[in-house]
Amino acid sequence: MGGAIMTDNKPGAADYQYAPPKRKSYKVWWIVGGVVLALILLGTCVRGGVSLYQAISERSEATRDLAERVMEDGLPPAGDPIYSHRVTAAQADIDKATRYIQHFGQVTEYGDPGCNMRSTADINKEKPSTFADCALTIEAEQSPGVVTVNWVKDNEDWKVWGIYVRFSDQSVLLDKADQADTQAEEPSTPEETHTE
Repeated sequence: MGGAIMTDNKPGAADYQYAPPKRKSYKVWWIVGGVVLALILLGTCVRGGVSLYQAISERSEATRDLAERVMEDGLPPAGDPIYSHRVTAAQADIDKATRYIQHFGQVTEYGDPGCNMRSTADINKEKPSTFADCALTIEAEQSPGVVTVNWVKDNEDWKVWGIYVRFSDQSVLLDKADQADTQAEEPSTPEETHTE
């Protein structure tokens, strides 16, 4: 009877019934497949986490180096290759920001930078990118502050998209403004001429 198994008949049933052959269980394959998928996902997460940690570490070091350079020598000039092609600051604006920074004196202490990474997508091909927003605290002679550097990945190279320096004690600038006002109010005395 070629693979059919005879079964006991129930009362009123035909004299014989065929039972279909037992199907193999795929339960083991589902378990093995699930474990393999879980391992692939775990490996992908671990690899992504390691890559993210390395990228954050690199940006943190670069942020500290750039902050030291900015606080000692001023902002890089317009057109410097450190800037992203998205930066449109004019040299006059960069010079103004450098003068602002110099009002607060030398930096005596730098904190540890902290960075956040983010990626964006946009239909405009110029806008999607990976960004790193990094900040560190500083102690200058006149005031504590925070240096924030926004990095953007341009063609696989990290470039500066923005540099911001904020100081806590704005009275330094008010004192400088008062000094300038006082000097402007004092009349200059013309030299006396002697006639003989």
